Amino acid sequence: MVLSLIKTCPAKINLFLEVKNKRKDGYHNIESLMTFCNYGDSLSVKKSKKFVFRVNGPFSKELFGKYNLIEEAKNKLEFLYKREFKVDVLLTKNLPIASGMAGGSSNATTFIRCIKEIFNLKDVSGFDNLLLSLGADVPFCYYGKTALVSGIGEKLKFVSIKEQFYFLLINPKIEISTQKIFTSLKESRKKKEKSNKLEELVSLKFFSKRKNHLEGYAICQSKKIEEILNFLNSLNGTLFSRMTGSGATCFALFDNLVDLELAETYAKKRFDNYWIKSSKLINSIKHI
Repeated sequence: MVLSLIKTCPAKINLFLEVKNKRKDGYHNIESLMTFCNYGDSLSVKKSKKFVFRVNGPFSKELFGKYNLIEEAKNKLEFLYKREFKVDVLLTKNLPIASGMAGGSSNATTFIRCIKEIFNLKDVSGFDNLLLSLGADVPFCYYGKTALVSGIGEKLKFVSIKEQFYFLLINPKIEISTQKIFTSLKESRKKKEKSNKLEELVSLKFFSKRKNHLEGYAICQSKKIEEILNFLNSLNGTLFSRMTGSGATCFALFDNLVDLELAETYAKKRFDNYWIKSSKLINSIKHI
């Protein structure tokens, strides 16, 4: 019997993110290639006599008084399974808050997987609806595999990127308003790509030419994002640079570890008060 678990909550990276149109319900249909890196928050969950939620780590102070997706996930799980889950939860917050890396979604889905394992829960009717009700990134984070994501985030086509890539991640420690971005969004007029071969859709040649449609709107909120992207593009070995999610984290993609290490050194000299992290692309959270 499993009584306690400690798991990594890996950061999500949007290799591209394109907004297609606004739906009648107010949400936006997107198309995105989403993957993970081998770094994130850490979550400890163990059986207890009552529910306890604690936070530590370098970004724990930023969470005080803020909305907590883990507790919402617990409440919705209890309603769905019609039982209580008394656990002691310790979240170590290593990722910046509101950083475009789905930190909250990854925390919530890691918590759900821990609860299911500790209490030996099976999937029941309504489980996928529960995931989507927690947020658009939650289904992707729960199933934990690189995917072509569409709809509002509920349509997942699992894929695998065969080449080994690395990320240099930079966050200026500012929060970008996702709500303001989506309020300002205009529909994409880009024609649909005519590629039916899955290996083409997940190739560097394909996704390096795509965009993050939210970038320009985020830059309107902070020019620091544009400065970071220009810096990343100037680095030796950068395959391309992009913002992930709605920001403010930006990344450069590398296929060479030596170039990555040098780039991280230069970045820390240039932006000494920013959050900077090098990491590896992983196709499945099982590889952490």
